[in-house]
Amino acid sequence: MGKTITIDPVTRISGFLEIKAEVEGNTIAKANASGLLFRGFEKMLIGRSPLDAVYFTERICGICSTAHSMASTLALEDALKVTVSLNDNYIRDILHGFEFIQNHLRHFYLLSMPSYVKISNIKLIEEQQYTDYRLPDKINKKIEEDYVKSIELSRLAHEGLALLGGKAPHNHGIFVGGVTANIDAYKLEKVKSIIRKIESFVKNIMKEDVEIISKYYSDYFKKGQSYPYFMTYGVFDKYEDPEITYVKSGVMKDNVKYPLEPDKITEQIHYSWYKKDEGLEEVDLSKLDAYTFIKAPRYLGLPMEVGPLARLIVSGQYTNGHSCMDRNIARVLETEKIIGIMNKLIERVELRPNNQKTYNIPEKAYGAGLTDTTRGALGHWIEIDKNVINHYNIITPTVWNLSPKDESNLPGTIEGALIGTKLNNIREPIEIGRIVRSFDPCVSCATHLIGSAGDAEIVEVLV
Repeated sequence: MGKTITIDPVTRISGFLEIKAEVEGNTIAKANASGLLFRGFEKMLIGRSPLDAVYFTERICGICSTAHSMASTLALEDALKVTVSLNDNYIRDILHGFEFIQNHLRHFYLLSMPSYVKISNIKLIEEQQYTDYRLPDKINKKIEEDYVKSIELSRLAHEGLALLGGKAPHNHGIFVGGVTANIDAYKLEKVKSIIRKIESFVKNIMKEDVEIISKYYSDYFKKGQSYPYFMTYGVFDKYEDPEITYVKSGVMKDNVKYPLEPDKITEQIHYSWYKKDEGLEEVDLSKLDAYTFIKAPRYLGLPMEVGPLARLIVSGQYTNGHSCMDRNIARVLETEKIIGIMNKLIERVELRPNNQKTYNIPEKAYGAGLTDTTRGALGHWIEIDKNVINHYNIITPTVWNLSPKDESNLPGTIEGALIGTKLNNIREPIEIGRIVRSFDPCVSCATHLIGSAGDAEIVEVLV
């Protein structure tokens, strides 16, 4: 008789997530990843002024709000045919870079690391159910101290974002036409100082910590491998100068790189709690076989992995593999890469007043804003009719990574990474939490109770 493991919620991620895994002979044979809250931001925007989209969509997430301000602004600029100056693009990318830094520091140390490093002096709500801590006491204590240091550095990154964007999270600095902030010499020097402090930590401490963890948990280079399909919309990619360019848009399939064709992106709702409709989907909680509010995006019919590892693979900067541990390493390497680009961007910034102005909204228009952000490929699509928003669509990075099965029953990326994983102890399935967290999922949702699964034995765990 098979066993069903239900982890509800998966802890130490942004939001709540349920994983249900069917296990045969200690190996995961089937996995369902469920996001369980309908949010409705796309419906909320219908009938509003297109310019409202920037500040509304930022509220989708408090961790990656700058990403949504970037994508929504790009979509509006596409629709309104607005061109942004090179200097404003520099400032936008520095703003966005600070969000990458704060997120990657926070994820690596606060969310991912406690699965590998025993953090002492924390009052637990529930007794920990796993014991797979492998670091010697002296090394464990060293990384535990770095964990505490990272909190201040992540906060510093948000301070840098606020200096250029007015506040953080939910900045007011990125808007149609460029940036809203007037950057003076004081702000620029303060930003430089913040980057220097974070850069020192990343180069001298964070990189060493991930090397240590990968050494003691080397078996995780063989766990959590999903499909060999990777995609990026590009980020820090508006320039010809390689010093300030990270990755252009592209797709990697079976080790072959292809140009991105946005019109090949589709969304399916076969296993999602939505009714099929020509317009906006309506919720249908009674839908047979559905198990999530997350839709299933596909590129040429295939699930795509997005995020730091995908960017490094598509750009040719990482060739080691695409396992659980590779994702953790990629996130650290990317942090260093982006800091280097930010340093070069700052050298190019000219101190000048912002060039904001009033924009006339067209009767009809369509725009798309595609950019990569901390967790991967983010897309906003806007349709304007009668001068207001008629349709708005958002596909976030986690929708790509955390998608359910599609109409052909092909599992999503995280589901695929879990299938085939051998568990050392099904009552202590730490492997599931480590693999899921390696994608840095962001699910702004609540959790619900689940019923039984037929005759299978139910194993409830905290991970």
